[in-house]
Amino acid sequence: MKLIKKIPWFIQVFGISEDKETEEEIPDIATIVTEGSTITGEIVGNDSIHIDGSIRGDIKVNNIVIIGRTGKVLGDIRAKKVICNGICHGNIKADSVEIMEDGIWDGDVHANKVLVKGKFSGNVVCGGFFVDEGGEAKVSAHVKKAVIAGTIDGNLACKELKTLPTSLLRGQIFAEEIYNEGGRIECYIGRYSDLAKNNERAKEYLQIFNTIDGYVLLEAKDYYTDVEEELEKNKPIKKNGEVRKIKGSTNDNDDDSIDVDIEK
Repeated sequence: MKLIKKIPWFIQVFGISEDKETEEEIPDIATIVTEGSTITGEIVGNDSIHIDGSIRGDIKVNNIVIIGRTGKVLGDIRAKKVICNGICHGNIKADSVEIMEDGIWDGDVHANKVLVKGKFSGNVVCGGFFVDEGGEAKVSAHVKKAVIAGTIDGNLACKELKTLPTSLLRGQIFAEEIYNEGGRIECYIGRYSDLAKNNERAKEYLQIFNTIDGYVLLEAKDYYTDVEEELEKNKPIKKNGEVRKIKGSTNDNDDDSIDVDIEK
């Protein structure tokens, strides 16, 4: 399925032109968790998943994870791309992460590109980090390039920082280069290289940022899941006459169980 997606001007920080419309291939969603449904357990697969219900468990897919406005995830996510317009508590490893206007994310993010238009709280390591106007990020972050139009509260260490007129920065900022186009900076400002002298973690990330091309901090293998291996690892042991309980619930208050005879 091919859709026309308008690219906001701020995405130019990731190498896309300001006033350009692009065609993006959006794969068919193979799995949809509808509003009112609850899934407990790990989800593993190659196809995309759209979540309007609740998932309590980790998600590992080699495609796109979309969390709708009514969606809730309690667990870690490993995917090619994550788009959150709902609520999530967990850590992410992905190529790109987008926390949209209604999105609320609490957890750590390790990605190539991160866009925050909603609310985010956690640790970030990424190549490109953008906080849009209206976006709020309470972070401890190590990034190659940051563009801030919203609010940053916490510690931000980056090789290059650009602040826009609507930005508000509080906490501590460490950067090698700062391009200030306005906004309010109510924080301590220092050099990333000075921080790296006494901080091994900062030293390690700064060395990486100095060597990578563009924003590619992670390779595909870093967020790829071997589905067959995962399924084999979690394959149940079958025993003669054994009966297992499989829980299936479409409501947070339900606790229905189904008796299933395991094949001999």
